[in-house]
Amino acid sequence: MTDHHRDTLQVLSVLLHYPDEDMLNGLEEIESRAADLPRAETKSAIKAFISDLKTRPLIGVQERYTAVFDMDPATTLNITYHAFGDNEKRAAALAFLQHTYEQAGWARVTGELPDYLPLMLEFLSVCRHPGHAAPVWQCLQSIPPLVERLEEKAPVYAALLQPIAAMAIERGASVDNGGHPPEAKA
Repeated sequence: MTDHHRDTLQVLSVLLHYPDEDMLNGLEEIESRAADLPRAETKSAIKAFISDLKTRPLIGVQERYTAVFDMDPATTLNITYHAFGDNEKRAAALAFLQHTYEQAGWARVTGELPDYLPLMLEFLSVCRHPGHAAPVWQCLQSIPPLVERLEEKAPVYAALLQPIAAMAIERGASVDNGGHPPEAKA
């Protein structure tokens, strides 16, 4: 993975976390990093998202985030939910992701589940071992239906997820894991 891909994942991870004052105060730095990204569509989506953030007070940004991602399971950022719903297969996928992070020597510093999209993107932005990244990319192949649902509900977020969906499909197709989803290995 190129440094540009890592930078893309890191920027998107930051923008998809729950918005707080630190994030809003760091928008200029994020814009600067985004300007160096290679894909025009990604830069455009980030620029539109940041412009949108700048027009809203923090509480408005937080309320929208909560309404979009926390109040509706159909648009949750917990990615395995989109593949499995809430059942034992999802539990196995979550355990496998946690095991993957541990095997890579990476520790989650938040209380979020291991399938929380910003956390997954952060992991991928620092992971140097393709074998550790592969199961995460496999899980991210569940993003296209989420993007479709967000296009109606929150288009500015859907645009941010489009590059991730494209990268996941590209990476997933090149992963040599026999085509098995993460739960098949758990």
